[in-house]
Amino acid sequence: MYHRLSIILLIFINIALCDNHSDWKVDTGYDIDKDKRYILLSNSSTNEERITSERVVGELRIYCDGSILNLMIDWGEYANESIGNVYYYIYDYGLWEENWRMSKNGDISYSEDPLLLLAQLMTNDSLAIGIRPKYSNEIRFYFNNSDLVDIIYDNKEIFSEYSDMFKQFFIAYETPPEKQELKNAFDGYISKQMDLRELKISLSKKDRFVFSPIWFESKLDHFQHSGISDENIFYFNKWLKKKGTLFTSAKIIVTKMFKKEPMVIAYKDVEKVEVKGNKIIGYRIHVNDKYLTHFSKIEKNKVIELKNFILNRSLDEKNS
Repeated sequence: MYHRLSIILLIFINIALCDNHSDWKVDTGYDIDKDKRYILLSNSSTNEERITSERVVGELRIYCDGSILNLMIDWGEYANESIGNVYYYIYDYGLWEENWRMSKNGDISYSEDPLLLLAQLMTNDSLAIGIRPKYSNEIRFYFNNSDLVDIIYDNKEIFSEYSDMFKQFFIAYETPPEKQELKNAFDGYISKQMDLRELKISLSKKDRFVFSPIWFESKLDHFQHSGISDENIFYFNKWLKKKGTLFTSAKIIVTKMFKKEPMVIAYKDVEKVEVKGNKIIGYRIHVNDKYLTHFSKIEKNKVIELKNFILNRSLDEKNS
């Protein structure tokens, strides 16, 4: 806890003192092989870090070609192998810690959720980000991204091809919108994704929970009965992968032993959620006063987090 608070304090001081000028470079082109236009944005950090030899500048890069979105940090030198423990701070969204995939040479980290991070960056002028290498000191860079919205707006066709979120919002503007307007527009998406990420972190050590991408999706009986077209978020595997509880972006689907048809309830239809049971027999979730599903070998506080997740999704669906 003390270490976390000290990081936030150091980040806050450095952001307050850092250069208020952004340094975005924009490279656009056409990929003949993919038959797509692309854009690559790069922004140098406002500070330098000494990693192994001389001091180096970090670089924040954003690549989009309509079908792929990558957000990455070039640490300037070798930082880690395979998976890097990355933490970042954005005002309004707090301090987050994630494992990011590393490039083969260990210099670059790739965001696990680039669309969420991009939406957050567009609503704020600064980013503090660091990595904890296995055998050396922490590396931390600070970025000013104050002109990012203007650049994305000028290239909105490419970003809109990747996500309808940009298309639906930018279509109403003849000039780049203000950050407060972006915050209001992206608030639903950002809060929903942050809620899911908190749950994923909390349940990361529970091997019965599998978060998207679910590698055995084709084996789930749910798809044969319910006509799922929305995105699958995570799955609680109760029995031989085929029996359990699937949480999608719009509904909860429960497949039980000796039941031919799954039980399906949409978040928008949820009015009440209760947790019943104990640590010996496990905990049950009841929705609208009816038994929905059972979680064994899971602590009560984790099941309460699932309850809150369902209630938050229900509220989002009703307000959308």
